Amino acid sequence: MSDLLGIGSSGVTAYQRALATVSNNIANVSTDGYSRQDVNITANEPSREGISYVGNGSRFDQVRRQYDAFVETNLRNSNSDLAAQKPLLTYVNRLIDVMGDQSIGLTSAMNEFFKAAGDLATDPASTISRSSFLQNADGLAARFRQLDSQLQILDSETRQALETDAGQINAYTQQLSALNKQLSKNGDAEKQPSELLDQRDLLLKKLSELVTIKTSFSNNGEVLVTLGDTNSQGFLVKGATSRDVVLQASDQGELQINYRYPPVDAVSGKKLALPPISSGKIGGTLAFREQVLQPAQNSLDNLARVMTTEINRIHTSGIDAEGKLGGDLFGFAPEAQGKAAGIQVIIQDTNRVAAAGHFRIIDDPLNGGTAQARIGFTAPVYTGPTGLVDDLANGNRPAIGRLSLSVGGNQPYNSVGLIPVGQTDVEIHLDQPLAGQSLQVFTRDGRQLLGQPLADGSMVKTANGMESGATYSTQYLNKSGDDTYLGMDIFMGAKASPMAIQQFSVQTGDAIEPQMRAAVLTGSTFNPSLTLPIAAGDYTLNGVALGALPHGSSTSLTAMVNWLRSANVTGITVTADTANNRIVMTRTDTTGDIRLGLGNGGSAAELKKMGFDTAVSIQGAAADDLLVFVSDSSNSARTASISSQFGATQGDMKQTLRSESFQILFSTDTHYQIIDNKTQTILAERDLTYDPANPTPSISYRGLKMDFSTYPKQGDKFTIDGNTDGIGNNETMMGLVNLENQNVMPGGLTMTEAYIEQVNKLGNVSRQATIAQQALTVVFNQAKETRDSVSGVSLDQEASDLVRYQQAYQANAKVMQVASQLFDSILQVR
Repeated sequence: MSDLLGIGSSGVTAYQRALATVSNNIANVSTDGYSRQDVNITANEPSREGISYVGNGSRFDQVRRQYDAFVETNLRNSNSDLAAQKPLLTYVNRLIDVMGDQSIGLTSAMNEFFKAAGDLATDPASTISRSSFLQNADGLAARFRQLDSQLQILDSETRQALETDAGQINAYTQQLSALNKQLSKNGDAEKQPSELLDQRDLLLKKLSELVTIKTSFSNNGEVLVTLGDTNSQGFLVKGATSRDVVLQASDQGELQINYRYPPVDAVSGKKLALPPISSGKIGGTLAFREQVLQPAQNSLDNLARVMTTEINRIHTSGIDAEGKLGGDLFGFAPEAQGKAAGIQVIIQDTNRVAAAGHFRIIDDPLNGGTAQARIGFTAPVYTGPTGLVDDLANGNRPAIGRLSLSVGGNQPYNSVGLIPVGQTDVEIHLDQPLAGQSLQVFTRDGRQLLGQPLADGSMVKTANGMESGATYSTQYLNKSGDDTYLGMDIFMGAKASPMAIQQFSVQTGDAIEPQMRAAVLTGSTFNPSLTLPIAAGDYTLNGVALGALPHGSSTSLTAMVNWLRSANVTGITVTADTANNRIVMTRTDTTGDIRLGLGNGGSAAELKKMGFDTAVSIQGAAADDLLVFVSDSSNSARTASISSQFGATQGDMKQTLRSESFQILFSTDTHYQIIDNKTQTILAERDLTYDPANPTPSISYRGLKMDFSTYPKQGDKFTIDGNTDGIGNNETMMGLVNLENQNVMPGGLTMTEAYIEQVNKLGNVSRQATIAQQALTVVFNQAKETRDSVSGVSLDQEASDLVRYQQAYQANAKVMQVASQLFDSILQVR
């Protein structure tokens, strides 16, 4: 039954609760994660009075939590994206401050190092400049180590931050699983305490600041939290269960967040892993490590490696103040984790600083011209053979290399190959030579050392391995003794040497001093069909020219023995072994060789008829690169059979050149000779053509390049040696100075440019992160404003509701007062 007192009483009760709700909103205006609450007041069921219905007041239905799931999800996602930029931007700016700082960065240290190299190049003999150079080298190495230590600090800080954040994830997920357990006691989210749901959403928001999460809610408000693209992948919270995560290294060594105890897939049996984290604070920190810090460390290590390699390459090519080959200037501590962390200066003694080059060139003080010269060395590259050809290259003692070459007719000669400088104890045999076949030996500058003179010097061309501008010369052809090229023991013909016979003690069986056996040169079967005439000097015996044998001379075994005896060579006896039809020559001492050589007109085929094989023989080491050919004067194509043996190689062209001293002598303004100072051997004879377009000419010889400031004049002389005192020039220091501007880094950059580019890359990352942060801040603020418009507490709105509910409360109380007064009036009726 409707009555004023009941209606007023219901309104007072309803609005009392409404006022309490508004008061609660106002009290929690600053509470993090609080969602505004609103009341729902509904009318009581009316009473039927006759044909009408009369209202029975109102009742308090429920407190509604102002919540929009889409808005909350959008806020969490924007929060994750914005949170990713903060650590990235913070750490990148710190890295820029470190690498770009004048006192820590590398640019100033590299500039000081190359400046010190330039100062030393100005005065290579200065002890003060050498000391300053070492100090700046040590300063550069220390700067690398200091910079690497700063990067290691960032590495350690970010690692600790990730470990802390991983622990925070575990704390949040454990709290969420505990909340899920409480929420599971009620089957409807509408009936859940608003405070529990606020705690849930606040934890989700805090979790989203660390990582991007995907959520799914059940009817009772329980939340499923995953890190994957789907709700079935990478879950962290499911019901009352949570999975802890931990920071660990991947197989590639990169840090990642993964399960502490990975679950196992029920189907495949494989351990499950969390998907990569790309957003949130953890995603930003991981992005900094993977995309910025690690590349910066790699770039710094690579710069240290390239710089050390290039500087050491130049420094080891130089000569120090003691005339010794330069050693490595920089090295790496073996215990260091990276190149930049372990770089150090190896040389401490200033005398060990290699400022000079391996060679020096000295202008003769009596030169009439004004030309000044600089010298450098680059390993030469030639066209033509690089060693003995094909199977001959296998003749390394005790092996024998054999080969057949086509020659004759349209191909008057063929290459046997190269005897490189330093090759020892070479023997190249022309087996079963045919008439007109001969071995020919040349230097790269066209000096013919063995063989028969050429009519036109056609072999002297760059395609055969000769130097550009080489000229043909027979000055050293078939010479012996002191007249040979560079004093080499080089010979062509038949040869026998003394033999050492190992002896053993009868009493002990131990090896004792060997016994020398005299050389014996024994021919094979003698063939009397020798071709006459033989000119005087066509053949030699131990360097003594044998006489002529004109037409009609006897070529019997006895006659040829007498012919050999006519040379009257001391220490050699020549006999005829008539029983075996052969010539035998024997030394009367145990020290000398027997050499039956070919002169300019000698023939290998004729020597074979005498019973002797023809071979090119080099005793000791070759003093120069020697090019060997086989020639055939026949008009028809034939085959030449070659065999070879050789020993080890001693040194190379550069070492050989350093051990020698030679001069460049200009006999005219345009013609010059290169002459060995020790033996006075003419190594090369060329022309220097005047070119008005090139006022600074150069001369190349075996990898040496001599650059002149202007054209030399007739009579000018320049001496070249191995710079044994190490202060003759500044070539090595100039090489280091020039290294500053050389494009030795990837992308064709100098070392300084590569470092600056790395700093610029960091600047680009910082600018992009700043722009992204500004844009994402706008997105986050919009999402926050949208959430606040739905769930946030507005004091203006609450004040308005407070006044409205207060007035409603007072009005209902007035109704109750009126009802009481009416009741009192009834009671006063008598």
